[in-house]
Amino acid sequence: MRRLVTGARTVAEIGPGTGLFTEVLLELLAPDGEIFAIEPTRIMRAALVTRVSRIPEAADKVTVVPEDALEAEVDTPLDGVVLFNMIMHFSPDQRARLWSKWARALRPGGLLIVESQYPQTATAVPPSVVPGGTLGRYRYDTLSRADVAGEDLIHWVMTYRTWRGDELIREETAEFDCHVISDETLATELLAVGLERHPAAPEGIQAWWRPQAL
Repeated sequence: MRRLVTGARTVAEIGPGTGLFTEVLLELLAPDGEIFAIEPTRIMRAALVTRVSRIPEAADKVTVVPEDALEAEVDTPLDGVVLFNMIMHFSPDQRARLWSKWARALRPGGLLIVESQYPQTATAVPPSVVPGGTLGRYRYDTLSRADVAGEDLIHWVMTYRTWRGDELIREETAEFDCHVISDETLATELLAVGLERHPAAPEGIQAWWRPQAL
């Protein structure tokens, strides 16, 4: 992944959330590089700005754009467009617009980078626990599962839990639908907007580049 974006001068990060990967991108940019962090959710933007404001070099390199991915505009050709943990929230019709818009925003040779999606088909995902951190007397984890909600749709249930020792003291649940996009479907959609598969993408990463003309 690092070799795909190292030395980039202009990168759009779609849905950076709290900025965890934005920090990684900052380390990989060219010295005069810049990031357009496109984050429409206010609470996420607040966390993102808090994170990057602590990084001295971010002041001249990160522009936080409050519009969503279908409305945001960037006025310079891009070396990269990065979308992590994002595309499952777009319907097929929205994805068609998304790919067309950001393929055109790439300079010739620029890359669109997205992770392979899980699951690859609309199947139930059994409950599993993702360990979190510990802060003071409390520790945190997330219990997640998904049910089939349609032909290419699953319904995620995420329960965020707070523990004191072995005692569960608080839990909050969020539920949302996600579109299922297989690697095959993704390839069909990206080929349709003129992008070509990059041969050097590592396992689990989908990298597609813009040829000289679209």
